[in-house]
Amino acid sequence: MSRYAAAHRVHRRWPPRAAGLVVLGTLMVLAGAGSLLAHSTRSTAQPRAGAGAGAYGDALAGPVPASTRPAVASATLPIRLRIPSIQVDTALQPLGLQPDGTLQAPSQWQVAGWFRAGVHPGSPGPAVIAGHIDSRSGPAVFSRLHELRGGEIVFITRADHSVVRFVVDDIARYRKDNFPAAMVYGPQPLPVLRLITCTGAFDAHAHSYLENLVVSAHLT
Repeated sequence: MSRYAAAHRVHRRWPPRAAGLVVLGTLMVLAGAGSLLAHSTRSTAQPRAGAGAGAYGDALAGPVPASTRPAVASATLPIRLRIPSIQVDTALQPLGLQPDGTLQAPSQWQVAGWFRAGVHPGSPGPAVIAGHIDSRSGPAVFSRLHELRGGEIVFITRADHSVVRFVVDDIARYRKDNFPAAMVYGPQPLPVLRLITCTGAFDAHAHSYLENLVVSAHLT
């Protein structure tokens, strides 16, 4: 997306034969997320409904109520994502918030990013990782995310060199105007992983894809 660096936005730039591929990583509008404080407990607003990766701006639904979680040690920071079945092997860039409240985009098309104010992978709750689907020159890091199937394995390496392993449970598509934010981003008693990008029909007038693809996985 041509303006993804501003807020996960894309143009349809590929040749016609490639135009059917889903596009981009994740745009998420956060309601009042605070700064991350080490060794403390803080209130974290969840991403707003419709948290997608649309082109340009997307009209999103209302925010999900905030929840609390303990901050976690830097040793558990995720630094690398591997999904062997779809040949993904990427460093992970921490993503914060833009001044307008939207999630920052990964600075490179082939690098995914994790929401640093959210849960670290392997800790209780939903950890969120977003990535681009295409670029001006072709496929990007999550171009094959839609090919994942239940039972396939996702590996995340952390700063202390430990590796946490997730098993894919579900691959779902949601319209951005009816995105189940409470389910995707809400509190969970066990560690879960969400991998998010765009999919569905492309709205040429709005320069936006109409749906999000959400892959959910559990720690094993």
